[in-house]
Amino acid sequence: MISLRSSIPYISASLIFFLVSCASKESPNNNSAPAENESPSSSAYPTILQNALEAHGGLDRWDSFERLEYDLYRGEDMVDHQLIALKTRKVLLSNEQYTIGFDGQEVWVSPDTSAYAGRSARFYHNLQFYFFALPFVLADPGIQYEELEPREFQGKTYDVLRITYQPEVGDAADDEYIAYFNQETHQLHLLLYTVTYFSQTPSDRYTARVYEAWQSVNGLKVPLRAVAYRWADGSLGDQRSVTEYRNVTLDEIPPDQSMFLMPNEASIADR
Repeated sequence: MISLRSSIPYISASLIFFLVSCASKESPNNNSAPAENESPSSSAYPTILQNALEAHGGLDRWDSFERLEYDLYRGEDMVDHQLIALKTRKVLLSNEQYTIGFDGQEVWVSPDTSAYAGRSARFYHNLQFYFFALPFVLADPGIQYEELEPREFQGKTYDVLRITYQPEVGDAADDEYIAYFNQETHQLHLLLYTVTYFSQTPSDRYTARVYEAWQSVNGLKVPLRAVAYRWADGSLGDQRSVTEYRNVTLDEIPPDQSMFLMPNEASIADR
């Protein structure tokens, strides 16, 4: 599904997320997230993103948290429990079959890589975190923006922002995202995205993710329910999955970093 950014260390939530632009660099609507050595300021981002960040609780508020946890559900079935150290982006995902961790360098699986039945544990390890953390992760370093003309979706007009990445950013710098924001509330409603992690080549095939419901947690508006669809000819196709984020907690106390260390019996996940 979505590209990995495990190679981008967290600097500040005022600096975050994805991709490489194919649009003209001369356009006045094209700009980039602040570099890692620049002072973070929400005014550095496109107006569409500034409005969205504020509508979802504010970048400063997001930046005040150190620890995120939630239970990931598909329908009524729990997939796993996910713990993220927000300042380091280390992760720990666990259920009865596996534990997947990212220690800042390597993605590992316990008891071994065969415990994870999906295509790639490395691809999966922070996939849902990025879907959950929108729009805040759209302020990550290495991102390029293009404010597109408003678009209509299901009879309603939305503000639209295209997100690409600078070369060598993350595991799939050719990924592309197009985010639709409600013109009245400025909240995210629709995300179109390409997946280039496995092919390592640009793609024009999009998947759609509709954010159907939001929840308020510690002053932030975060996802409750999102539905993924195929996307073709500017409209939704077949439904692919329904994801819910339950029992969400955000804490200002960082997790013990030793939690993310690879156990002796674990195996390192390859691409």
